[in-house]
Amino acid sequence: MERTLSAELAQFVAGLGYEALPAQVIDKAKTCLLHGLAVGLAGSELEYAHIARRLVVLAEPGVGEVSAPVIGSSLRASVAGAAFANGVILHGRVQEDTHGTAHPGTMIIPALLAASELRPLDGRAFLTALVAGYEVLAAVSRDFTALTTPRGFRASAIYGVFGAAAAAGKALALSEEQLAAALGLASAFAGGTTQSFASGTMEWHFENGVAARNGLLAALLAREGARASAIALEGPAGFYQAFAGTREGLERVVSHLGRTWEILNVTFKPYPVCAFNQSPITAALELVRAHGPRPEEIARIELEMNAYEANYPGMAYTGPFTTVEQTQMSAPFCVAWTLAHRAFSFSALTQFDDEATRALISKLEMRARQDLPPLSLRLTVHLVDGRTLEQELQVDASYYAWDFARELELLKELQPDLPLTPEATQRLIELIRSLEQCQDVHELTRLLAVPAPSSVGS
Repeated sequence: MERTLSAELAQFVAGLGYEALPAQVIDKAKTCLLHGLAVGLAGSELEYAHIARRLVVLAEPGVGEVSAPVIGSSLRASVAGAAFANGVILHGRVQEDTHGTAHPGTMIIPALLAASELRPLDGRAFLTALVAGYEVLAAVSRDFTALTTPRGFRASAIYGVFGAAAAAGKALALSEEQLAAALGLASAFAGGTTQSFASGTMEWHFENGVAARNGLLAALLAREGARASAIALEGPAGFYQAFAGTREGLERVVSHLGRTWEILNVTFKPYPVCAFNQSPITAALELVRAHGPRPEEIARIELEMNAYEANYPGMAYTGPFTTVEQTQMSAPFCVAWTLAHRAFSFSALTQFDDEATRALISKLEMRARQDLPPLSLRLTVHLVDGRTLEQELQVDASYYAWDFARELELLKELQPDLPLTPEATQRLIELIRSLEQCQDVHELTRLLAVPAPSSVGS
């Protein structure tokens, strides 16, 4: 087989075995899985989840044994429909994992769960396929999101399909040639823009579900004999030319495969907002805990952020707010709410007309700085009595790249929003903690297919 990008990626996926995974990588894979499923379950009653469930009841119902569960409900859909719905559900709360500017778990986990309904997997095979998906998504996106995002393409929507295809293809035991075809097909199924962030609308909530579904379909088509261009990624009319506007530097796509583990660079969100708003909320919380200014004492606020993050669509929006999509993306809203209320939770996102928050937003100036690295910022609060309070956050991705033990702390905070009893949550934790000992991952899917508080088709 010609050594093209899709062939090199396929060779890595086909050759990856559980025994090759370092202990740290296995722990991180389990953490990604637990985080994705817990956050998804916590968001299983959000509006987007209801829309996705209604859609699959209408257009993607499960037929006989060829079906897959939609998490947080008793509903079963077609495997493609379940991949879509679960992608929407895992993305609904917007508290998912992140690599670069993509959210791997929201696409890879749903595609892999769906594939496991077609070919039974044990825990080791499941974890190996999961890692394969994360590594492929990271490989194709890592050095190119800085080129594709300014052109209006959303990282999750265009790169996620590759991770989903790789994970599903590995789970389905595709040959190296079939995997290469699946990745080539995936390149043709990629798409999604960032305009919805600027507009405060819903499109992006469904893009990840589409990527999960399309990645699964790419793998299934390849299994059935569908062929794809050998140079689907690097060709003159291929993926990178179309989305990044260049074919330069493409050797970097595969240069790290098998040498470094990009899954270790995956980060997690302590708060249910855009990844770029994690640090603003963190800094605001540290400032109010250290200095305790009351909202009425604040005269002026300066928020200085990394230029790429500050200029991302929706980040600088100051209102008026009418949708959760707007508040999740708005750094001024996130900082102002945190300074006003000294806390941040999902319920804050619907408080569009909170007077204290609106007053502080009107006093906030946001500046983009080229010299600030990603995730780092400076928050300066000027008080009416002339004092100045400063909170500087100098962090990198490792600050949010926690392990399984730290994930358990987040689960305690999520428990009130989970459609699981504390005992069922603990069973989920223990199953994932020892997943390599699991003989059939249907044990996992059975825990996820629980009735949500309202009708599954609603």
